[in-house]
Amino acid sequence: MPRIYVTGTDTDVGKTRVTAALARALHEAGEPTTIVKLVQTGLGPYEPGDAQIAAALAGCDAVEYRRLPKPADPWNAARAAGEEPERASALAARLCALPGSVVVEGSGGAAVPLNERETITDVAREAALEAVVVVGLRLGCISHARLTVEYLVHRGIPLLGLVLCERTALDDRAYPGEVEDALRNWGAMLGTIPFEVDAAASVRRAADCFSSLGKSPDR
Repeated sequence: MPRIYVTGTDTDVGKTRVTAALARALHEAGEPTTIVKLVQTGLGPYEPGDAQIAAALAGCDAVEYRRLPKPADPWNAARAAGEEPERASALAARLCALPGSVVVEGSGGAAVPLNERETITDVAREAALEAVVVVGLRLGCISHARLTVEYLVHRGIPLLGLVLCERTALDDRAYPGEVEDALRNWGAMLGTIPFEVDAAASVRRAADCFSSLGKSPDR
């Protein structure tokens, strides 16, 4: 069953919507699917986190393993709280114990620190996840996307593909095509998600890009 790690070129590039769309596509294909947030930062105890938001949009289950109040990377958020940071092996073991398909939303970019020496990408490696890279369509994203892909390859993470995501209404309508052309040889292009104020409509539309993921064993 698909077990996917959603990472991105930066923070606020559309990972939550892509996570929801992937999970929705798998769920609609009959795959029992769980959305996982390994470490949620920057929120209080009763606020809906990324996993809960994505799961509501996808119509599936959500799991959040750790929540820290400081809006920072997981390592520095744990330090600010005076707590021990997470370890990749422990998180990977919890992921491996989950049944069915899993869609894990990362925190920020692929190299964001989990602790003093590990990143969330190390969790993906130990849990044998495939990566989807969300490319936020803004100036500089081509370089960021290529660096992200190289980092994932260096860490031994299989790349399922890239998703281009419009975070605002674009003035230059040619830009998504230019970015796609620049990244075509860096991984499979899974689709482009246009800017949409309505998150539910955006996720429904994006799920169509991923409809084959739950239907073919070799994807």
